[in-house]
Parts: sequence; C-alpha cells; structure tokens
Amino acid sequence: MSDYKGQLINVLHYINQQIQKDWTNTDTNAFNQAVCKEILAEIACMSLRNFQLYFKSYFKEPFGEYIDRLRREFALQLIRESQFTHAEIAERVGYANDTALYNVFKKKYQYTPSEYKDLISENKKAITNTIDCRIEILKEKAVLFLSYIGDYNNFSSSIFEEGSWNKLYDFAFFQNILPEDEEYWGICYDNQEITDSEKCRFYACLTISNLIPRRITDEIKCMTISSSQYAVFTHIGAYEGLDHFYDTAIQSIPLKYRLSDNLILERYLNSSTDTPDSELVTELWMPIEKY
Repeated sequence: MSDYKGQLINVLHYINQQIQKDWTNTDTNAFNQAVCKEILAEIACMSLRNFQLYFKSYFKEPFGEYIDRLRREFALQLIRESQFTHAEIAERVGYANDTALYNVFKKKYQYTPSEYKDLISENKKAITNTIDCRIEILKEKAVLFLSYIGDYNNFSSSIFEEGSWNKLYDFAFFQNILPEDEEYWGICYDNQEITDSEKCRFYACLTISNLIPRRITDEIKCMTISSSQYAVFTHIGAYEGLDHFYDTAIQSIPLKYRLSDNLILERYLNSSTDTPDSELVTELWMPIEKY
C-alpha cells in the first residue's frame, strides 16, 4: 500500500478541491462527472480495478460512499457555520436543488436541514462571549504539504511535529526552496463534531519560495494557497482548546461579514517541541466575505 500512497494522496487532493469548489450555475451532473471513478483512476495512474481496490484499502470506504460522505458533511458545515440559504448550499455542493439536499439529510440523519440549523442555533446561544480579530488579505502562498487522516488531537504532539513539519523543513532546505522566514500552516478540512475523528483530513504545510515539480508517487506534495480575505483570531494555550475556540471565533466574525467556503487555516507561531502548552500561539484564519 505504501507504494501507492503518493498516488492516492493526489486523488484525495483533487477530491478536496472539488468538494470545496462552488458548483453554482453548473450542469446538474457536473460534480458527479468531475469525481467519477474513471477520472480518479486516471489521476492515480491506475487501472480502474486497482484504483477501486487500493482506494477502499487506504480510505476504509468505497470511493463512491467516501465522496458522498464528504459532500454531505461539507453541506453540514455550511449549514452549521455559514449564512447561505439551503438552496444556495445545495447548489454550491453540487446537488440539483434544495429538495435533493432535503432528501439526503432526511435519509441519512432523520432530520431536515432546517431542523439541524435550528438545533445548532440553540447551541450557539450558549456562547455568550466574543473575541477580537483582525481583518486581513492573505497573499497567495506556495507550500509543501503532507496529508494525514485521523483524529486532529494526534496531530498536535512533538512527535508528530518532528515527523511532519521537520520533514518538510529538511526537504525544502535540501531543495533550496526554503524562504528566509518560513511559515507553518495547517489545513483542517473537517469538523470533528460532524466527521468521525478517525476520518478527518489534515494538511501540514510549510511555505516555500516557489513550487517545484513533484512525481505522482511522492509523499510530499506542493500546492498554492490562494489569496483570500480572512478574519484572524489568536489562540494562546494548548491545541486541545482549539475546538471550543473555533465555535467562539465563528460567533465573533464582524456583522458585515459572513463565513465563506474557502479554506479554514491554522498558523502555528511556535512549536510544542520547545514551548509549554500554555504558551503555544495559534492563529485561526476564518475565510470571510461581505454580505
């Protein structure tokens, strides 16, 4: 399986991009066509048979069920965290209409999107405090990244840092693409209150001076984080406190903005390898847009 990990990470990265993409004003079947098994097998440079076998072995789900789950859970995130209408969310994630979204929710969760929104709204009322933020335009960044799947709490130890960001640093150094002031970022694609913790997707990212060619079989990949507007919140303390901090940050976004569906980012300003948990500084970058 390890021989195919790089190829499967390529497929995962492509799927992540399609899930995050706004499918509004596209053909009804455009999303399904973009992530069909034939295209994914081609991206992986595998036969269709081998692709389906290795995908299920690595991700612990058949690819069709995996994609359906990601799209459904992304819709849950948008209902939970954004101000989009149900019809807008249905279009953005590639469903034919809000009736299709309704049917998916009712079948899988036994409640409707409206009922879920009401439940979340009640829970949010318990969050009475707010925190300050700054509004910033994130400039486009070239990064190296390693992809992980699992409980986010497993990605906060000094052992993990040594096997991830240190690995990225060493690679960038020897490739002569390490900038003078490198930055350490994380991309958390999932919300652990929605997604089973062992299925959460995480990218450990290191900024680099420029992108370089990578082979499809390479475990270390590179990508560009696109420029976007963000509300930036600063968390001081152990990484375990970030889950509650996320909820408070969402409630603290200035009123003239709403959460957009761009990537939510974390920037790590120091490291658990040489800093006490109580002094760890993490910036939470929440993507926003004006109403």
